[in-house]
Amino acid sequence: MRLKNKTLTGVVQPLSYVDKMLRQQGFHRSGGDGMPTYDVVMYDSASSSTYFLRIPTNFTNSSTGKGEMTVKLGHPYLEAKFYMNTSEEIFFIPKSVREAAEHKLAEIADYLSSPSAPS
Repeated sequence: MRLKNKTLTGVVQPLSYVDKMLRQQGFHRSGGDGMPTYDVVMYDSASSSTYFLRIPTNFTNSSTGKGEMTVKLGHPYLEAKFYMNTSEEIFFIPKSVREAAEHKLAEIADYLSSPSAPS
């Protein structure tokens, strides 16, 4: 399920800054040396279900001026852990889980779009 977050999608920042900030928020990086994807596991005790909140990134053609690569954040999405390889239309994500994911994304967007972020 794709989540709408206009303040996060499209943000461009140095990879080291994005990596550090997302790891501080509990995300884990995957993708090896390729385009990094960041995942965090969200557990819903009411339904005893586990979900992944995932933020994909793409390398940009620009750098920080210090030789560091920058990344552009893609559309975040939320999926049930056990349905990762099936069609997302066949399951329902509770509203409380969607709202928790959206709050987390809003917090991340605040950090990544703040003036204190390195340029």
